[in-house]
Amino acid sequence: MKKIAIIGGGITGLSAGWELKKKQIPFKIFEASNSCGGAIKTLHEENCIIEAGPNSLSSPNIELDQLVNELDLKDEICFANEQASNRFIVKNGIPLAIPRSLVEFIKTPLFTKIGKWRLLKEPFIYSKSYKEESLAEFVERRLGLDFLNYAVDPFVRGIYAGDPKKLIVSAAFPSLVKMEKNNNSLFNAIIKKKIRNLKTKQQKKQTIYTFISGMDTLPNRLVDRIGSDSIITNHKVTNINVNSSSEWIIDGEFFSDVIITIPSHKQLEIATPFDLNFLENIHYPAVSSLSLLFERDQFSHPLDGFGMLIPSCENHFILGALFPSAIFPNRAPKNKTLLTIFIGGENNPERALLPIEEILPHVKKDLEKLLGLKGDPIHTSLNIWTHAIPQYDSKITQTHQSISNLESTQPGLYFAGNYRDGISITNSIKSGRTVIERIIENQTTRKESDVNPTLDQENRL
Repeated sequence: MKKIAIIGGGITGLSAGWELKKKQIPFKIFEASNSCGGAIKTLHEENCIIEAGPNSLSSPNIELDQLVNELDLKDEICFANEQASNRFIVKNGIPLAIPRSLVEFIKTPLFTKIGKWRLLKEPFIYSKSYKEESLAEFVERRLGLDFLNYAVDPFVRGIYAGDPKKLIVSAAFPSLVKMEKNNNSLFNAIIKKKIRNLKTKQQKKQTIYTFISGMDTLPNRLVDRIGSDSIITNHKVTNINVNSSSEWIIDGEFFSDVIITIPSHKQLEIATPFDLNFLENIHYPAVSSLSLLFERDQFSHPLDGFGMLIPSCENHFILGALFPSAIFPNRAPKNKTLLTIFIGGENNPERALLPIEEILPHVKKDLEKLLGLKGDPIHTSLNIWTHAIPQYDSKITQTHQSISNLESTQPGLYFAGNYRDGISITNSIKSGRTVIERIIENQTTRKESDVNPTLDQENRL
């Protein structure tokens, strides 16, 4: 096996590189910027630890837990404060804690009485999801409009910065479709899983964590373990070629395989011997992350939680807010409060692109109403992601099929990343690992075909 090229030093590319490093397979990572990590970006400003991208990870997760163990990062983990376990959803201008028990659910004003009774109907709904059903249609059909508006809609705005009316449930949340298909009910699926976990004693408490020095600890450790000899930064790949011997050529260097992990819109800037125009169908809305530092007594709200999400029907400027200094220690100086505000997203992407002097008055207005803010921030840090999160909408399934078709006609060409295998960090880690498994499997098949031409003919048949 010859050297493998990895285009992109984000978490997917680094994960793929780490798998190759462990297997002692030569490779080279090409990263266009001056550092690896992609969307994982930690800033240290005003004695604060500010996350410009993803803010936390969750465990247990097989892929992530394995990587953390391999990289000896257990001692670097910083767990979330258990006292900040509330998640708030805004209703009628008031942040309400999401109920965490049956008693809290019965009492909460987050859902109407009709909405609560509607949930009891779910196990008796026998209709099934159709191919292009949106997440909004799926949730309203199974759980009702109230639950869609004040649970799923804000959740989707927080995770995807998206619109549940546009996301396809089978692509964005395939586990929901699987639960319905295999159990005829989401509630039945949840109950069966709890019973299985109790019997096998496999149920583990879900934990949220980051790292002591910030989220970029993960990609930085991967870079250290992979080694600088295998990573080239400040190197934007502009041209990929392939010769008659099926060798891939990048900047005059030959590779047996090429893995493209950069965002799909960036791939359109590369000159290739194949057509990538179908990637234009993958849509990324703009999102800005605005971190604000305040004195603790500037808020009347106790900020005793993880953060708040805002349903689209509430008509506020911001998508939501995280409370980093309440969640994790040492995110801000003593007696200070650090908030991270999200702006833009699928329904209002233009807001994310505004300059801070235009954004700040709108943000302050929302925080004054929702959290009782008084006064101005001590420090501001604005990070704009013009192409933030790929949307798994009505065009994504066909685009994924086009990627698979291209891979089947171009031996040694592979695609991996959050635009294909799921948008979370853990999805991206898994995407990087599994693409290496595919390469090794295909390399073995190629060798067998070279030795036994009859086998190759049978495979073609």
